Amino acid sequence: MGSKSYGYTVRTERLRVLGATELLACLLLIIVVCWLAFPRDLAITLRNARLDAVTLSYMQAWLKAKPDDHELRLLMARELIVLGRFAEADAQLDWVEAADAGYLPEIRWLRLKWDFKRLMAMEPELRPASRLQAETLASVRAQDWSMLNGEQRRELAEMALVLGAAEQAVRYYRLLAGEAERPGDWYEKAGRVLLGEGNYLASGLAYGEAMRASSDPAVSKYYFLEALAALEAGSLHEVALRFASRYEHLYYRDKDVLYRLMRLAQAGGNLAQAQRYAVRLLRLPDSGEQ
Repeated sequence: MGSKSYGYTVRTERLRVLGATELLACLLLIIVVCWLAFPRDLAITLRNARLDAVTLSYMQAWLKAKPDDHELRLLMARELIVLGRFAEADAQLDWVEAADAGYLPEIRWLRLKWDFKRLMAMEPELRPASRLQAETLASVRAQDWSMLNGEQRRELAEMALVLGAAEQAVRYYRLLAGEAERPGDWYEKAGRVLLGEGNYLASGLAYGEAMRASSDPAVSKYYFLEALAALEAGSLHEVALRFASRYEHLYYRDKDVLYRLMRLAQAGGNLAQAQRYAVRLLRLPDSGEQ
């Protein structure tokens, strides 16, 4: 059908809109063309894209064309686990594992993430007796520390703590302290966990490590006092006083610390040491009120 205008025939028919099948075919064609023309750029784009329904369809199309892109499969599995789509994630992990392409540490880590997420979805009171908790904890202990990046190592330590494996968490905190710019933060975490477990000696020692690792005098003082408090909480007065004797020279002009040491010596029944701290305290200027 048409009409004439200024001597020309003008078509007035409506063009038919593409259906869903034709549209999908066009999208797949675009993907294939992009892959043929810019395969590396498209792969990078897919790796950096946020996973949604469209990106997932692109990834699936890409993997049909390039099924040996194991890194993309692992990335997609990780995102699917975050979304709670475990069956689809498992299919991707099975594919990579069957290929035996040297990605076993990555597969173990993602399966641990999967189990941990499922475990956290359970009612808290049901977790301790569940088989899933035992399997997840075994997986936490089986992880190869050397194959994990910094973020994964921190996450692994927190998983151990949530699962109630305090000793394992402390071990990971110590490893993290050995490679951190501020190791005192991790020693402090270890000290808190050990204190909560009633291991007062180990807690005091951890705070002592935090103190020695700190270059900030104010922070070192805080850790010093926390170490004394942890040891005193366990009635380990003699250990606390021996520890105090090693570092008391740093605080000979600090009234608050000297007073704290004097009270510690009194509580431990060491009156001679208490008197020595008292004398130093009285010799400080403006110490009469104290």
